[in-house]
Amino acid sequence: MKNKNINSTFLENEVIISPKEYDNILTIQHEILNMIAEQKETQTILDMLCILAETLLPNSVASIMMIDENEEYMNVLAAPSIPKEAQKELNFLKPGPNAGSCGTAVFTNEAVFVKDVKTDKRWEDLKEFVSNFSLCSCWSMPIRNENRKAIGSFALTSFEKRAPSIFHKKLLETSSSIVSIILKNQENEEKSKYLAYYDNLTSLKNKSYFEKLIYDKKFRTLLLLNINNFNYINTAYGFTIGDKLLKKLAKILKEKFASDNTFRFNSDEFALLYEEKIDIKEKIKEIKEYFFSNSINIKEIKINLTFCIGAVYDNKNLLRNSSLSLRKAKELGKNRSYILEKNTQINYETTQSFIKATNLIREAIDKNSIIPFYQGIHDNKKNVITKYEVLVRIKKDSKIISPSEFLEAAKLSGLLPDITKIIIDKSFEYMSKNSYMFSINITEEDLSKNYLISYLKSALLIHNIKPYRLTLEILEGVSSTGKKNHIKQLKAIKELGIKLAIDDFGREYSNFERLIDLDIDSIKIDAKYIKDIDTNKKSYEITKALSSFAKGGNISCIAEYVYTREIQEVINSLGIDYSQGYLFSKPCEKID
Repeated sequence: MKNKNINSTFLENEVIISPKEYDNILTIQHEILNMIAEQKETQTILDMLCILAETLLPNSVASIMMIDENEEYMNVLAAPSIPKEAQKELNFLKPGPNAGSCGTAVFTNEAVFVKDVKTDKRWEDLKEFVSNFSLCSCWSMPIRNENRKAIGSFALTSFEKRAPSIFHKKLLETSSSIVSIILKNQENEEKSKYLAYYDNLTSLKNKSYFEKLIYDKKFRTLLLLNINNFNYINTAYGFTIGDKLLKKLAKILKEKFASDNTFRFNSDEFALLYEEKIDIKEKIKEIKEYFFSNSINIKEIKINLTFCIGAVYDNKNLLRNSSLSLRKAKELGKNRSYILEKNTQINYETTQSFIKATNLIREAIDKNSIIPFYQGIHDNKKNVITKYEVLVRIKKDSKIISPSEFLEAAKLSGLLPDITKIIIDKSFEYMSKNSYMFSINITEEDLSKNYLISYLKSALLIHNIKPYRLTLEILEGVSSTGKKNHIKQLKAIKELGIKLAIDDFGREYSNFERLIDLDIDSIKIDAKYIKDIDTNKKSYEITKALSSFAKGGNISCIAEYVYTREIQEVINSLGIDYSQGYLFSKPCEKID
């Protein structure tokens, strides 16, 4: 959908600045302003600014030129990468319309971007200089005083013909502003110290201030907020709107959530610091509810923000641990949160294992190596297998990898719905060639994505499968404490004619009334009660009670993990309808 506020020509011809590029500029600002706060020599600071700017444009040199007191000539103030002989030739440059990019920028008080200095008329007075030093392009931004008058220039000169991107224009603009600050610092030291510890755009405290503040290692609560899809917002609406959005967001965070200190750390990352222990879950809920109910209005544009939030209460490694919790929140998906418990240590082996499993899943998705296996479910009355449960596996080379090695990583990385869709597609295609009943596992993550109803309708139609043949298995907790929208979806799925089953029944605190409300077709008694039912009286009594409840509710009952004749005899004695386990069927890629 097109937005009238977007300049389509602008978007086609320019590469929008990315959060990473934005962070590079913030890093330069952070380092230079720190040097100011540490009262480094002015020349040292200016040289460092040039060097840092050069790192963001390969094969280039940076320079700072200032006009003299009589406003007649310009001279080089800083140019650490330019040879001394070249600097001498640039000195006593008189500003004018043909005095190169820098002289023209000061003369017009406007930015000058020259792609080819050999042919551009604005370099008419410096042809010999261009030839002597093999210059190709030069971009210059005026340095202005507090009255907005041009007093000098900050330039990037390249040995390649090139035009600046939005990122490089922003770099030049920021650098020229920093030079103004450095020079003003000699007159106003206090202001510079302020800027060293505050974000230039939002006026919030920055990371330097945070690190100084927490030096005493007192227990504090820190919430780290990362804006979801900020890069998209920046691309869709433009850099100016993005900046205005950040300013308004900073004001909201500072005023609405009662933090002792509010920070901006990176382009799309903010922090709320509390000097005491707070109810973190309630605070996260408060933040999410506020932004769910309130959009941020900029001109005619309404933007609704969501965040991933990482939180920690601790007295050491506060920033590192909050960053870890934020990363874990992002791994769960968009608009998620994660609270790292006090003094939780980073388990690098676990982290590496998670990364390995996540990479395995992504590779399996790309290479189409996620496959369904089928395990038979034995009808105890007919004494024959009448239906199958579809189980997920990954085939890597000649190895079959079971879900125990990747499902937890799939959940944390938000990939479970992708796996479910693949299993639906492949199992439907396979089961369309027979008449067996079959069941597929779905998760709370699938329900949260709100795609199941339309996806199942389409799959049933494409593969010509009657809805009554399919059972969806959900975990007990989803049915007993599920969100209203989840329950609504499950009821809609029932209306399609698809059956519902509760998996691992008896593992959690069951809401029996909810099972009746949902019109559950079957329950699968948790394996921990079945595996020793022939020797453990407690397991026997619990299974008997669950089986009795199922019969009373006209719900069929399945015993999982049936692997011996002795267990099956007990199952038969209790009148349980179905048995599933290695005694009758091992999971296989094909049905015999």
